Amino acid sequence: MSSYLVVLLIIILLMLREKKVRPTRIWIMPILLIWITCTSILNSDNLTPKSFILYFICLIIGIGIGIWRGKLENIRVNHESGIVTTQSSVAGVILFLGILILRVLAAKWGKEHAVISLTNALMFIPLGSVCARRFIIYMRYKQLTR
Repeated sequence: MSSYLVVLLIIILLMLREKKVRPTRIWIMPILLIWITCTSILNSDNLTPKSFILYFICLIIGIGIGIWRGKLENIRVNHESGIVTTQSSVAGVILFLGILILRVLAAKWGKEHAVISLTNALMFIPLGSVCARRFIIYMRYKQLTR
């Protein structure tokens, strides 16, 4: 649990500041979330077809949220230096944290199979959200640097 909190703290700090868009580093955050999600799924004993359907549904929801958050992203180009910067919207950060907190609360509700599947599935929402948002940022970066 402590490694989960450390990764979450790193994610929040990186989201709140304005940062230079670096295409070579844009996929670090999604890789961290993939690691957390895979660890969570591999630690659960009961994987059923229903759980995979739930995972897929949550991933689709997360991708939709990520597209929305990506379009809210403030992306600027400094024409003198050619540097592209981005800053997350406050609404996007709050939405991201709300989904992660919902997952933690669902884990506290019990250790029944349905709740475990739900908590694992809820990790796919931020995963899809971050991946889609990063893709949108990358595409906008490519448009601005042409």
